[in-house]
Amino acid sequence: MDCGRLIDELISGCDLGTEEGKTTAYARCADYADKNIDHRRAFNDFMQLVAKRLNVLPVRLDSFLDTVGDPPEGARIHVKVVKENLVNVTGNADGLRYLASLMLELARDAVEHDHAHLYADEPPMCGDVYLTVYHEPDPWFESPDKEGSAEEEQTLSVAERDIDPSEIAALCVLAKTPPAMRLTPNRPYRVLSVDAYQGHGIWERRIRESDERFFVFTLVNDEGSEEAYGFDLDDPNVLLFSQQDVAGLQGPD
Repeated sequence: MDCGRLIDELISGCDLGTEEGKTTAYARCADYADKNIDHRRAFNDFMQLVAKRLNVLPVRLDSFLDTVGDPPEGARIHVKVVKENLVNVTGNADGLRYLASLMLELARDAVEHDHAHLYADEPPMCGDVYLTVYHEPDPWFESPDKEGSAEEEQTLSVAERDIDPSEIAALCVLAKTPPAMRLTPNRPYRVLSVDAYQGHGIWERRIRESDERFFVFTLVNDEGSEEAYGFDLDDPNVLLFSQQDVAGLQGPD
């Protein structure tokens, strides 16, 4: 497939000299990819070319679980931290086969920093410890402890907000977002719902690897469609408003 030619056809007629034109062009390409490209890696490669062509930030789908599929009903995996330097991973036959297929997908199609995340309270996991498997290039292993320390320092540098996710009524993204997200910077959006992050393919804005403070916000985007987005509660470039804040912004009746 001649991706360059296809992209040119998809964005034909869009005024790329304006943000609105770029947004429309990116949306056309994203819509095409959603409907015609099933494989996650091929989808990401195509959208990377689109982002380069339009000179915008790329958006990627990171979920390997969608590719591997749901685990068999009887699959079981248990992770236990025995002591500081020892972790046991135990699984039955179906659980180990599922974990093997997940790792094979990571090895075959991932790029650096891609990862698969299995939650402790969701199949096939048992117990109260979750499991994350990363794909990294060979140079990473020359100083893995250093890499980990840097990640911890980055996490510690993010100030934690005192906010209950269930009380969030609106949000505003201050930073520029990729056109495919269809969100305008500095514009407030009413939040329809806030849910726990499940690791599935949604548009995400990340400031760190940890999912502990990462939630799914359902909004009505600029096209009038309900869309789910992933945001960190402590992202300094995302303003979060409670119902009381929204009432204060609207002023007295």
